[in-house]
Amino acid sequence: MILPTDYQRNGAGNLVDYIRRDRDQDAGVTVDLRNPAGRELSDPEVNRFVDKSREFGFQRHLIVSPDPTGQYSPEEVNANTRELMNREFARQPTTDYVYGVHQNTEFPHAHVAATGEPAELEMDREDIRQMREQAATVFEEPTRTRDPTATPHDAPENPGRVVDQEAREQYHETELSLNPEAEKALKRATEKSQQKDVGQPTAEKASDERQTEPLSERAVEKAEEQAATESEPEAALEREQEPEREVGWWQ
Repeated sequence: MILPTDYQRNGAGNLVDYIRRDRDQDAGVTVDLRNPAGRELSDPEVNRFVDKSREFGFQRHLIVSPDPTGQYSPEEVNANTRELMNREFARQPTTDYVYGVHQNTEFPHAHVAATGEPAELEMDREDIRQMREQAATVFEEPTRTRDPTATPHDAPENPGRVVDQEAREQYHETELSLNPEAEKALKRATEKSQQKDVGQPTAEKASDERQTEPLSERAVEKAEEQAATESEPEAALEREQEPEREVGWWQ
């Protein structure tokens, strides 16, 4: 399970637009955006969520990306993401979220935009670790995914769905910055990983395997050191604020 997250102290307009746009097709095609009940939202409802995020002045972006060897369908990613977020946010009085499932890669994954009082949505490294473990439980990864010690002969029949974890981590880290060219970053990372698998010395491979902590959590740790007086890591995670969207630019 990969579960990177980031936040910004501004409205969620650009994030919502990123989630809705299907970059694998025309700009006019959108990904369904759903509420905590799983109902697809209309454009006015989406705009109301964005307005709410502007009032709070805070939004958190989460990506829920289960292990591809579990062969999860988009419908399963949809239902399990909703269950996970409802468990996480159900008792937080001001928190609201919307989410959408991206199918533009071989591994369906969900993007979540959450808003509310900052104190309810602040997360440190331990919070992220616990949420990732909870996500693995909700998705039943221990029983659904291939044993990591298995040989290549035990891989699923559709090898296209087995994507190197390091490449996936780099891809999702690029997505956190709302980069519309994230797929190119995934392709480059995958090609680099394949080249390493072919010619990399064993000792170097072992070194890489020890560096398994998701990039976003390393950023959190760095931020905590730089902002000891703040309850949430800020300096390393906050990116330059982008201008708010023009409503309906994807249409």
